[in-house]
Amino acid sequence: MADQNYSEAGGRSHLGSGSRITGELYFPGTVELPGYVKGSVEASSIVIEEAGEVEGEIHAASIDIKGRFNGQVTGGKVRLHTSARVTGEITYESLSIESGAQIEGKCRSQSYSKAT
Repeated sequence: MADQNYSEAGGRSHLGSGSRITGELYFPGTVELPGYVKGSVEASSIVIEEAGEVEGEIHAASIDIKGRFNGQVTGGKVRLHTSARVTGEITYESLSIESGAQIEGKCRSQSYSKAT
């Protein structure tokens, strides 16, 4: 996998609108997801854009969901924006839910530790 220096470099990744990706994805910094992803996503920060849809698992210290998510969220600071539609389980250190966001599932507070 990536060496330690590359992982700490961070940066910003953006998957194009309309993209469809399946698999295990790792990003060393922030990733913006305006397309469809099925699988596992790990990053320092994840943003599911309004047009984005993710099915599976996401792990990040900071997670912003503006689009659709179905599966398991594990994060430090998790924010569900007004347009968020979430089904599944959210494990968080801090959680904010804007008025209008829809959530169906379980939420539980727990200290965040990076996935291995």
